[in-house]
Amino acid sequence: MGRPSLAEERREQILRAAAQSVARYGLAGSTQERIAAAAGMSRSHIRHYVGNRDELIDALWDHVITPYFEATHAALTGLAPDAQLRALVDFLFGPQMARNEDDLVIEALISGAMHDVRLRGRIYDSYSRLEREIAKTIREAVPGCESAESLQLAYALICMAFGHSTLAPLPFPASRPAGLKVLAMQMIEALRADRAGQAAGR
Repeated sequence: MGRPSLAEERREQILRAAAQSVARYGLAGSTQERIAAAAGMSRSHIRHYVGNRDELIDALWDHVITPYFEATHAALTGLAPDAQLRALVDFLFGPQMARNEDDLVIEALISGAMHDVRLRGRIYDSYSRLEREIAKTIREAVPGCESAESLQLAYALICMAFGHSTLAPLPFPASRPAGLKVLAMQMIEALRADRAGQAAGR
């Protein structure tokens, strides 16, 4: 297998430098000059290997969010529907979602999206795709579950998981995240029982 191309190496180097810069200085403070200096390159290298600022931000978003989505997919691959749902909850509230520097980048980009319609749409596309994938997992494991309610529960699970990740650096007792995971499963089981009851009543 051949080595990655120089362009791929340079692009990865730039994105790592951009992530470090955004984590430290925020999105507004991460100029192309600052990122170029951190990467040991010139601003023209940034434009050559990644593109303009919007293209750099898009690439940075993919750089930090894609590993989470890939890990979520990997955690569910090859499992039966009910086992997939349990594995999903284990993943969302497990050590895989532990706080790291990429979370600072994700939060900075989401904050930047408040004033950037283009970036907001980009981020929304990613999270809505995740919401749909989680909703699909729910529907496959809960017979009779409709699309709207699976999406609502998927959104709730995403909010709970990312809220938990945001508060993770604070010294809450270990029972808090454990209780959150139990609550997530209770929500799923309540939906399952409701759908089973409806099916029995027909």
